Amino acid sequence: MRMRRLSSSARVTAAALLATGALLAGCGSATVDESEATETSVAPLERSSGSSEGAESSSTSSSSAASSSDKASSGSGSSRGSGEEPEDRGAREISEIPAPAPAPAEGPHQEFLAALSDGGVNTEGVEDQLVGAAQAACQGDTVTVPAVAGQLIEQGRSELSHEQLTQLISEKGSALCAE
Repeated sequence: MRMRRLSSSARVTAAALLATGALLAGCGSATVDESEATETSVAPLERSSGSSEGAESSSTSSSSAASSSDKASSGSGSSRGSGEEPEDRGAREISEIPAPAPAPAEGPHQEFLAALSDGGVNTEGVEDQLVGAAQAACQGDTVTVPAVAGQLIEQGRSELSHEQLTQLISEKGSALCAE
């Protein structure tokens, strides 16, 4: 019997196939052993019928479950301090988004906004931001008013220059500092 030699390309192909087979055989086992996994459980979310009693009982059961797991994990002899810990309330389903409380019809905020409107600023829809900027200026913040003034100009809410608008918000907002 006479043996025939393989060509060099056939040898390279055979070596590549053997290497690929060895690589696949080495990676064939699972990388995670399921016997090491720890079991976790999540308390089911109870839907309330819209009454506060259901929310309170859900909250109570959630906080009691949380406190029992805290006690189990903290061990004996450890204390967290003398004060009460904040109570974590469970999630509740809502039927609609709550509306913000309406702003008072009169008062320093309305006078401030009216003064800005008279000064050439469209305040509609940005009332809270303007009041917040004025109140921040009362606390010594030197960044917020110029930033808000720049936003108002970019949004086309005023034709005033940046310096004029910054000065207007600061001056008219000083009445809010007494609050």
